[in-house]
Amino acid sequence: MKSCVKLFPIFALSAAVFVSCEKSPNSTEQPEPIKIELNAAQTRILQSDKNFAFDFFSKIFAGEDKNFMVSPFSLSMALSMTWNGADGETKTAMKQALGLGGFADGQANEYFKKMKDALLKTDPSTKLAIANSVWTNKNIAIKPGFLSLNNAYYNASAQAVDFGDAKTLGRINQWASDNTEGLIKNVLEKTSIDDLMYLLNAIYFKGIWTSRFDKKNTSDMPFTSENGKSKDVPMMKQTASFNYTEDETLQAIQLPYGNQAFSMVVLLPQEGKKLQDLIAATQSNDYWEGLKSGMRDTKVNLFLPKFKTEYKKRLNDVLESMGMGIAFTPAADFSKMSDFPAAIAFVDQITYINTDEEGTEAAAVTVVGMELISANPSLTVSFRADKPFIYLIQENSTGAILFMGAVRNFE
Repeated sequence: MKSCVKLFPIFALSAAVFVSCEKSPNSTEQPEPIKIELNAAQTRILQSDKNFAFDFFSKIFAGEDKNFMVSPFSLSMALSMTWNGADGETKTAMKQALGLGGFADGQANEYFKKMKDALLKTDPSTKLAIANSVWTNKNIAIKPGFLSLNNAYYNASAQAVDFGDAKTLGRINQWASDNTEGLIKNVLEKTSIDDLMYLLNAIYFKGIWTSRFDKKNTSDMPFTSENGKSKDVPMMKQTASFNYTEDETLQAIQLPYGNQAFSMVVLLPQEGKKLQDLIAATQSNDYWEGLKSGMRDTKVNLFLPKFKTEYKKRLNDVLESMGMGIAFTPAADFSKMSDFPAAIAFVDQITYINTDEEGTEAAAVTVVGMELISANPSLTVSFRADKPFIYLIQENSTGAILFMGAVRNFE
């Protein structure tokens, strides 16, 4: 079932996250956000979830030389629904890969329920939708406990369908389109009578900058890729106060949306550094939290290119490298899902992002395909994103990372 609401304010200032206090001429008044309250276990899971996000992103980055974006949160939620049907070594491997190995099943499920419900209530000016669904083979008995668990914690609708019917493919793709405002229309190319089920997560986000860019200030400027090639691109410009910090590796700026419950954080390499240096830094323990805690309200001359990225990636190899390879093999144990032996056939993620003067529109769909086994405030700094950079979209009070991406070129 689709969960989509106009968001209610969330967010409170902490030592780790700051928001700009100075109003831009293009900013609008918003109600104060409120804070997402997590218990001790959920706080630890949140940190593990962030670690998973950076690890996952680093592995995608290593294999790509083009612009891309992924949604760690969408992947985590889809795989968590899936491991609710796993058992034994398979479940252990999947939970370890997600960073959930030290937590009971109930704690992990409660975390995703809490985050899903809370994220949907954060900001009345930002539109966020999170939806989950399970499509099962109508000719094979699926264990009711598995379906009821995913419905209770993930609000996942379950539909028994004929995977041999061409209309089923259209229904699944239509579900993806409906839950991403038409941004992602095709997530599957075919279905087969040997399919056991498909588990889908969809996230849609549309946020308006708290401090918007004036279109009159956008002009073509050169963007230089890491290979040294330069191309003129539409570069947005504004001077305003933002949360900002820098170190020997990078500059970091936080661009809030709406009432500042959500933001885009842009990481730009320092002169002489490359994106790989940023990736290495974020892999260090506590680096990310330390970077955010160093952010201060600073007047910035900001230059940011307009960009749009559409991306699709099969994640089997990435997830195998993260330790859950058994889930893709005949040795997989999904006995809590069905009495028929099954394994994960594929995990695909399809994403879209468009960032312009008004704000950001982004969407992601993760598909898990299951198959039967054979059978300083006074300082004005310059932040000029005219070279490759990394960005992420987070919920600010928790730091939960919804999307991460890299702009590497405009070729």
